[in-house]
Amino acid sequence: MTVYVRSEDVANEIATRLSGISIANGYETDIGLRVQRGRRSVPADDEPPLVQLVEGSDDVLDESGRNSKSLIKVEQPYVLDAFDRCDPDNPNVQAHKMIRDMKRAIFADGRTLGGRVFEVKYLGKDIGPRPDGAALVQARVAISVSFAEDLASP
Repeated sequence: MTVYVRSEDVANEIATRLSGISIANGYETDIGLRVQRGRRSVPADDEPPLVQLVEGSDDVLDESGRNSKSLIKVEQPYVLDAFDRCDPDNPNVQAHKMIRDMKRAIFADGRTLGGRVFEVKYLGKDIGPRPDGAALVQARVAISVSFAEDLASP
């Protein structure tokens, strides 16, 4: 098993997990059929279902370099924004499905991405605002991941 030492590796793992979200794979939605990395805009009506992975700024938690002079411990936040079509009178029904799917994909094997990082923290969820009657709903899950980063091998 590979331990992640680059933020790009962590983002790749999260994107891979999100891309598995489909009804065919036993999930409640198909938001994983399209994973966009870094996009922050609301998609056009004909684009969903999809999920956007946005990486936040990392924080250095420990730079003592116990195991290596170039190894530090960082924590990086990630926002997972899912969009899907919905019943315009009951949009939260679809939003809750998307939230469950994202949590299940990220935490399926615990809080360490399969032992590849120190910890994945659940920071909360949100259902995005939309005009009444709109047949599009947004659901957000926020997480942070702490992992060792090798500054000598970015």
